[in-house]
Amino acid sequence: MSEPEPSPIPSPLPWQAPQWQRLGAQWRAGRCPHALLLSGQAGLGKRRFAEAFAALALCEQPRDGLACGECRGCRLWQAGSHPDFLRVEPEKPGGPLKVEQIRQLGGFVSRTSGREGARVVWLAPAEAMNVNAANALLKNLEEPAASVIFLLISDSPSGLLPTIRSRCQTVAFPAPTEEVALHWLQEGGIEGLAARRALALAGGAPLLALALMEPEASEARDQFFADLTSLAQGAGRAVSLAGRWENPPEGVELAELLRSWQQWLAQMLHARSCDLTADEQVMGLLQRLPGTGRESLRPLFDFYDLLLQARQVLMSGANPNKRLLIEELMIRWARLYA
Repeated sequence: MSEPEPSPIPSPLPWQAPQWQRLGAQWRAGRCPHALLLSGQAGLGKRRFAEAFAALALCEQPRDGLACGECRGCRLWQAGSHPDFLRVEPEKPGGPLKVEQIRQLGGFVSRTSGREGARVVWLAPAEAMNVNAANALLKNLEEPAASVIFLLISDSPSGLLPTIRSRCQTVAFPAPTEEVALHWLQEGGIEGLAARRALALAGGAPLLALALMEPEASEARDQFFADLTSLAQGAGRAVSLAGRWENPPEGVELAELLRSWQQWLAQMLHARSCDLTADEQVMGLLQRLPGTGRESLRPLFDFYDLLLQARQVLMSGANPNKRLLIEELMIRWARLYA
């Protein structure tokens, strides 16, 4: 039986060049902070960037500012068995980072590297830590061990304790320009109106746009939009439609559908406030909305806030009653069009 192919060494994405150059210069000069907070909206490739930097830090003979992919350190990293690399993430998707997981860092950061090189802790999503877990991490950040680099990745850094944020150097990742994002999507085989729609729904985040184009996600989103349109037309019942989306199809998260709902709403707000033409489907919802001009914006802003709160509840790990949550949202959505 042949051995499995090793994982490729990741490289930063095109729109991450400024962050990579700045951090790479710090690394080469021996001035890399012991804790980095990689922050920005989901779908910008922060995790890939963190893995590329971890590989660089563990590489024994970097080339052109990247890990070489050939040395012993790179081979161990590719095999997922590097003794100086520790990945910390929730035990199940969407779950919390537990205090027990953070406390186990103590043994890793206190020992000496067998290579006399860097040791890297990769932790994501950082905002998944509860207060106890964050306090346990804080002890490691307050008394950093020599040669240990913490890479904290967060889609929502405001969910972190201020004391955690203050002990990290923040590396911010803004969304790329539309031109750069569309070019990257085109290289992946997605172009034209489909690419623009996916990118708009993703809030300008290319990796998220790519995920949204997966057949299961796309089909579920189209049906979800159709149901929202049905409510806006007074042709559907909120309670019965909520039952359909309490547990979305496999591979689709309710929080992601609510994020798409937020993006549709954001397009409606932008079109109404700036007198612009949005996506044809979104314009159909906007044209049915009572009122005109700025006086009709307040209900949309209020509903956007409701969606934001609902997503935060779903992503907090609090295990809310999804049926009641989606029912309430759909009932209020229908009232906007009454």
